Parts: sequence; C-alpha cells; structure tokens
Amino acid sequence: MTTSSPLFEINQLTTEEQEKFTIVYNELQPNYTSYLQYKLNLELDTKFEKEEEENEWSYELHRFLRARKWNVPHTIKCLVEMIKWRMDNHVDLILEHKPTSDRVNLLQKIVPFVDHGYTKTDRPLYIEKSGLFNVDRLLNSFQPGELIQCHIYWLELHCRLARERSRQTGKHIESFALLHDLNGCKVEMRKVLPLFKQSINIDDTYYPERLAQMFLVNPPAIFPILWNLVKHWLDPVTKTKIVVVKKGSDISTILLQHIDSDQLPCEYGGSCHSCSTAPDC
Repeated sequence: MTTSSPLFEINQLTTEEQEKFTIVYNELQPNYTSYLQYKLNLELDTKFEKEEEENEWSYELHRFLRARKWNVPHTIKCLVEMIKWRMDNHVDLILEHKPTSDRVNLLQKIVPFVDHGYTKTDRPLYIEKSGLFNVDRLLNSFQPGELIQCHIYWLELHCRLARERSRQTGKHIESFALLHDLNGCKVEMRKVLPLFKQSINIDDTYYPERLAQMFLVNPPAIFPILWNLVKHWLDPVTKTKIVVVKKGSDISTILLQHIDSDQLPCEYGGSCHSCSTAPDC
C-alpha cells in the first residue's frame, strides 16, 4: 500500500511552464516557509509530514497557475491572499473544530448528502439530494456565516479525501466529483442563491481546479430559471465541467460512463450494496 502522494514532476510541464512555475515558487518561498511553520505549530490531532506538505505545495502552485491562465503576477497575488485567508480564518483547524463539525452533522439532517466511493478516475464522489431540503428550515437553523463555515469544512474534507486517495492509489488525485439530485427543487431555492454565490467565490478564489465534474440530475421545470440566475457567476472552465442529466434512462447511461456500477446507488442505475442500509443504498 502506498503511504505517500506521488512526487510533483516539474519535467511534465513545458519549458515555458517550468520557467513560470519556478518564478512563482521562488518568489513565494518566504511566504510558504512562514505558513508551513505556522501549520507545524498548530495543535492538530492529525499530524502531517513536512516533506509531504512541501510536495503538496508544488501541486497547489500548479493548480493556481492553471486557474490563472499562467499569469505569473496574478498567480503570486492570489497565492499570497490564499495563505493570509487560511491563517486569518484558521482554516487548517476547521476539520478539528467541534462546533463546526456539529453544525455539519445538523446540516446533513436538513440537506441529505453523503460521500459515496469514487469515480472511475479515483476522484472522491459526493452525492447530495439538493431538491429535498426545506429552505426555510435551513435558513432558520443557521446563520449565513455558519453555512459558509460548513462549506469551507466540506472543501477541506474533500481535499483531504483526495489526498488520502492519492496515497492509496499511488497517483496524484487533487479533485472531486459531485452529483446533485435536483428532484423536488422549488422556486424557494432562490433564497439561498446569495450564499451559493459566496460559496462559488470561495471555491474560485481559494480552491481553484478542485472540481473535476458536477452532475446535475433530475432537473425540475424551474431549473432553467435558477440556472439563468447562477450561470453568470461561474468561471467558463467550471461551466464545461457541469453535466445536466434529465430524468429517464439517460441518467444511468451517462453516469456509468464516469462511475463504476458498484460505486453508484441503484436509483441512478448502479449496483451499490456496500452501504450500511444495503440493499437499500
């Protein structure tokens, strides 16, 4: 069993990309050294290896460079802001922050979701019944800031799951896949769109290139209205990763192209029997 992530290979980049990567790496080395020392001083239950963190930092630089279209000054600025944001908001402590984990557990009772295996490319798969939750109950149960904290918790958890999968498979996994079932979604969903916009901004600003695929299944009649409201907030590259799958046999046909049957619930054409509620996945 592999116990560490594969080493970042700069030679896989083009000559021009290598030059830009090296400029960013050297420019940010003092910032990263300070940040790494900050992390080492945190009292975390989950310990990490300094060498592995440094390797992940190289992957982080590569993700930001790709997301910022290899614009070196812009990438440097964004990474400096990302480090400051993580330290100012104690992001590296969030997975061990009990009040936040308790809120995430409560949130799961309102918005049914689960981490459900992996895609064919070994990316962690997240499934959410987005159309079933009661919008008013959600907004009455949480302050907006608490929901944003839950979103950051979710992002950090899935980054960790991707890293763990890298160790298991011996290949670098840095992104995850989402399946949102919109069946039952109502127009009241518009009430949470400001929070959705804020979440998208966090994703794009601090977690670029983490989304691999997003499947939106069973879109209701009001979906075009909601989509027209949110599509302008999405990065053009992100839009290409979103697949809308209408009700019917197309769901299983499309999903099984990306997800093995045993990793997919039966209602989407899979054959999962590994859940604790099996055979009712």
